[in-house]
Parts: sequence; structure tokens; C-alpha cells
Amino acid sequence: MINNSHNKYIIFILLQSFLYGLGNPLTKIAFASITPLWCLAFRFGLAFSLFAIFFATRLRKQLQVLSASQYLPAGLCMASAYISCNLALEGTTATNVGFIMSLSVIFAPLLSIIVLQRPYKLSHLPIQLLVIFGMYILCSNGGTFSFNQGDLWALLTAVSVAGALVFGEKSLKATDAITISAIQTFITAVISIAGALLFDDISTITKIQPEAWAVVIYLAITCTCLAYFLQNAALKFLSSSLVSMLQCTQPILTAAASYFLLNEKLTFTGMSGAVIILACIISENILEKK
Repeated sequence: MINNSHNKYIIFILLQSFLYGLGNPLTKIAFASITPLWCLAFRFGLAFSLFAIFFATRLRKQLQVLSASQYLPAGLCMASAYISCNLALEGTTATNVGFIMSLSVIFAPLLSIIVLQRPYKLSHLPIQLLVIFGMYILCSNGGTFSFNQGDLWALLTAVSVAGALVFGEKSLKATDAITISAIQTFITAVISIAGALLFDDISTITKIQPEAWAVVIYLAITCTCLAYFLQNAALKFLSSSLVSMLQCTQPILTAAASYFLLNEKLTFTGMSGAVIILACIISENILEKK
């Protein structure tokens, strides 16, 4: 029974990675007529509206007994992750973003030492180093790996995702997955709307094309409401370190979706990186169960 439950939540994270893998190249397509901040503002505004419509009573009850320290760190980290990710997608390839943001697999165990007082097990280190190598050759794709401003935003995404996982795991000891997901969505929406009003021209809204609106709706429903819930539900039963490792499937799925949607092609070297990542994930899962 425990193994079946464990595997179910592993599938939750793999499904989340699939949704994000498709969402990253779709976001780049949307950027043809919508700015990153307005994309985030509409995406998270719509997503929170859905949470409020369907779970208003639950959210009200939970918020009455929660303190800000129990949900604010996870919410701010998640907001930082999505804002920096969108800025990264504007400045570098979707494949590179998928690689760099998955470096949360390194940052999450380190943050767990501080936030959760969880000892770091050296037995995980070889697998984590190997998965970095796999992601590197996946996204270098047989060429030279360059690091520009977009890549720097993606690195901030990796740190923020790690923070969201670790603080999210801590928050879920006091509340449920739906509540923390809604709070994270609300905080991201507020910051994104404020950023769009301050730094973007409001007149650009009239120039947004129908395909960009379609992407925003997809991102709000699947990559936000559903993906947040899948991650937070899994964090009730899986460690943040294992979740961050499982999310390393995302660059593989991003690379596959980018091939079909953006014509970003993988060489044999890149595909070798994908195989290494999958092997590491299987190894980490076996190690975690032991």
C-alpha cells in the first residue's frame, strides 16, 4: 500500500513535468504578442480566480488559522520562480531554460539542511552530479554551452524552485495542498500584476493575438492550478529532494516539445544526456525507497 501511494505521487510529479515541458515552448510562442509580465499577470490572475470560485470556503477557513510565516516563504519563492522563468524564456532557448532551472536538484537538499534540519546524505551526491552532467550535455546539444542574461534568470528560477519545494514541504505540515497552491498563485498574481503595471505599457494588451490568449488559458489551468496541486500533493508524501530530482525529467520533455513547436533540435549528444537523466532518476528513486 505504501509503495503504491509512493508511486502515485511520483506519477504526479512526472505529469507536472510533462505539463511544464509543453508549457515552456508554448510560452515562447505567446511572447510574439504578449510581454512576460502581462502573460504572468493574466495567467495567475485567472488561476487564482478559479481557486477562489471552487474552494472559497476551504481557503477562508484555512487562512483563519494560518500565520503568514507558514505560507509566505513558499509563496514568495514560487512567485520568484515563475517571474524569473518567464524572463529567462524571453532571453534564451526553452531547452536551456529547462536545463538550468532543473539545477534545483542541487539546491533543494542544501536548503533542506537549513530549513528542515534534514541531514544531507552523501550517497545522493554522485547521482546529483551525474544528473547535472546529463542536463549539461542535453542542453549544450553537442556545441558550446554559453551563459547569457536569460540563463542567469533561469539560474534564479532554479534557486527559487528549490525554495518553493523546501518551504512548501514545511508549509504542508500546517495546511493542505489546495490551500498552499491557492496562496502561491495569489502571491504570484499580485506581484506579476504590479510588475506589469509598473514596467510594461498597458496599451500592449490590445495587441495580444488569439493564440497568445489560448496559451495563457492553458498555462493558467494546467501549468498553474493543476501543476501546483500535483506538486504540493506529492510533497505531503515525498521529500523535496526527491521531487526536485523527479522534476529533472522536465528538460527532456521541454526539449521534445521544443523540437516540434520551435524546431529546436537535439543531436545524438543531447539525446545521450536525456538517457543519463532518466537513469539518475530511477537510481534516486531506488535509493530514496531504501
